[in-house]
Amino acid sequence: MNDAGAAPLANRPSVWMYLSGLAVAFSGLLAARIVIEDQYFTHAMMALTLIGFVFSFTARYMGWFEQSLGMFVRWLSAGLSVYALFNFWTQGWVLSFDIETTYGGTAIALLCYLVVFASFMLASDAHVLFVAVPVIALLGVAAPALSSQQSFWLFTNFLGNTTFLLAHENARRLYGSAKPDTLFMRGQVVVALACGLLAALTGILVSLPLRDTTLRLSGSPLPPGLASAVSNSNVSSSFTQPSIAVGSGPVSLSEQPVLEVESSEPLYWRGSVYVRYTGRGWANPRFGFFAHDLFDADQPFQELPKRRNGLYHLEVPPVSPHPLRYREVKQRFKLVYGAATIIYAAAQPVVIGFPNLAVRVDAAGCLHTYYGYRSGTEYEVISRVPDATPDELRQAPPATSMDVGGVYFELPAQPSQRLQKLAQELTARYRNNYDKVMALKEYIESTCDYNLNAPPVPLGRDAAEFFLLESREGYCDLFSTALAVLARYAGIPSRVATGFLAGDPQPDGKFIAREKHRHQWTEIYFPGHGWIVFDATEGARDVTGSARRKATGEHFWRVLTRRYGYLPWVLVIAAVSLLLFAVVNELSGRLSWNRASVSRIVRCYLRAVRMLHKAGIVRHPSMTPSEYAARVQEVIPEVAEPTWALTRLLERSEYGRGIGETEVLQAERYAQQIRSALRRRYRWHWR
Repeated sequence: MNDAGAAPLANRPSVWMYLSGLAVAFSGLLAARIVIEDQYFTHAMMALTLIGFVFSFTARYMGWFEQSLGMFVRWLSAGLSVYALFNFWTQGWVLSFDIETTYGGTAIALLCYLVVFASFMLASDAHVLFVAVPVIALLGVAAPALSSQQSFWLFTNFLGNTTFLLAHENARRLYGSAKPDTLFMRGQVVVALACGLLAALTGILVSLPLRDTTLRLSGSPLPPGLASAVSNSNVSSSFTQPSIAVGSGPVSLSEQPVLEVESSEPLYWRGSVYVRYTGRGWANPRFGFFAHDLFDADQPFQELPKRRNGLYHLEVPPVSPHPLRYREVKQRFKLVYGAATIIYAAAQPVVIGFPNLAVRVDAAGCLHTYYGYRSGTEYEVISRVPDATPDELRQAPPATSMDVGGVYFELPAQPSQRLQKLAQELTARYRNNYDKVMALKEYIESTCDYNLNAPPVPLGRDAAEFFLLESREGYCDLFSTALAVLARYAGIPSRVATGFLAGDPQPDGKFIAREKHRHQWTEIYFPGHGWIVFDATEGARDVTGSARRKATGEHFWRVLTRRYGYLPWVLVIAAVSLLLFAVVNELSGRLSWNRASVSRIVRCYLRAVRMLHKAGIVRHPSMTPSEYAARVQEVIPEVAEPTWALTRLLERSEYGRGIGETEVLQAERYAQQIRSALRRRYRWHWR
């Protein structure tokens, strides 16, 4: 008997369905938590989603969704959703302060709200499946800002749980039970695990040959300090990112040209600056609010700047005092591959000549255009490059937060005592910031190796601490991060910058910056002189070439094992075994569904035969079931009807189809009728 007010048995929710759906939802919310720096926002989204799932499960169990109260709750939730989304786009009050400038922050926040709203509307199994739609979109938007390991585990968890949801919902729809047969439940879990493992294995097997092919095509490595890491893919990705991860694992070099630069001297072509260290990377949580348009669109038309040689020339307002001593360097850039929003320039730009007026400067002095530009676009920049000598930098007073801003002194949320002690030991003997920074730089160069095949930083570990104190190998992102973080522990303002090295010099005096010249370096602020470049990879030993030569000629599986350990072998064996077990389990389960019912009917018939045998009607081996039923009808007519009915069910189970739970219950009822009739006739106690 059902509980009063509860939903009918066929509509009862499955605990496993909702738990797996919650795991799917948390896959996307965890990705948002990694990308969005404001943890209060993501924690609130997780808590609301958990509450939503609990509410939906309870409401469905109690049958609220089928009642007028449930309809009221659903319409109320829908109204609140529309109201919140309207405010989301018009006023932005539902967004936290730090979300707007995080990579894809607005889209990620919107998708998080969709997951929360969906969690309160799970009135059926199909609704639980629908949660996967905003979650896969959330994972897709957040994926560029995730490390390879983070993407691996989040997508594997998503795929495994989504597969289970599909298999479980299909089983419940076919068999109509909230508690499916144990055999089928086990098969659903095995299929989900197998799909998750196969997805993980496929990702590893596909990425490895692509990466190794790129390494072979790239030729010999550049000298230490000139080779630089690029993104894990070989596609030019010049779009600005408000946050970056460091120490994400082996990277590849590509000879693809990106920029053609005409300049009187080779410099660092800076694109973006990052100021907040998160322990796993760098972010710019607030710089979007301080971006400044170089051209005021409200100016009268007659005051528009005139184009010269196809370019609008705009002055760049200084974001920090100009250096006491500097040289002006004119550069002309041409984007030869890909697309970009970043406008690359050396040091501190003061004049920009660009094909359109949609140019902005941020609080770090970096330029970008919100329209974007494609290959073939040319532009000019005049920059003021600091010209201070080491002696002048030694004479500079220590910078304070009043000079440059407190954000450049910030330490991670959980400071490392070991790094703080190391920074103090390395700088204790020096009295000026220049010598302190050089001491830190020389320590990193002498103790850490430059290696493009360095393993990723383990999850949950501080990247700088792991690099400096344990692995001691990495590429430019870890070198620059380590120097910037140690400088902050020493009380020196620092930041990291990304862009390009000067590139390959050409006979006509130009430079070609290729994908392999993408670089990340450290910049230190000195009052009166501005931001000075320090590159900790310059003096480091490059071990990438020797590691690559050892790998040449090795079998594919040896390379796979060397890079990933025995994980690929374990995944192969586990995935194949699970798939075989799942196939056998599902096929045997479906084939034995009828056999299980048949065996129960046979047991009922044999039990009836034993009772009749005790009454004196012996069934000889040569008798067919019908002959035996006729014999029973002659001797004991009162049990003839249930005996014939049980006999027909036995023959149907052996030679026909359509045997199910209903027929089994009928067979048991006929056997009980035979037992009751014999008890009345002989007054025996039947067991």
